[in-house]
Amino acid sequence: MEKNKDFKKVQSYLEDLLALHSVSKGLAPLLFHLTTYANPQKHIIINSFLKKELAIKTDSSKGTIDNYISKLNEVGLIKRIDRGTYTFHSALLEVDKIVKNNPVKIIISYTADGKEIASE
Repeated sequence: MEKNKDFKKVQSYLEDLLALHSVSKGLAPLLFHLTTYANPQKHIIINSFLKKELAIKTDSSKGTIDNYISKLNEVGLIKRIDRGTYTFHSALLEVDKIVKNNPVKIIISYTADGKEIASE
């Protein structure tokens, strides 16, 4: 119940991040749950057990979770640093601040090479 309440606090933030990366807003619940599994170094170990947990929590299949993780890695919201180990885009590290009712800003910088999204 508490997780659902926390998700509601960050839902629009996560949906906006996904939209800025041209990814379906429907992945917001998955992103939220991923952030809750981060270790103190802000890494996440995505193994078979966690994929099953995420599939249950997001009412998806394990194969769908695999596809979503690949997509999130492709667009840079998570970054693979080793087999099964990922780190988060800096903007995702701000989710906990919003859960604790602290404001967060998204900064978008545009250059000839594209856009860069960061948080403040």
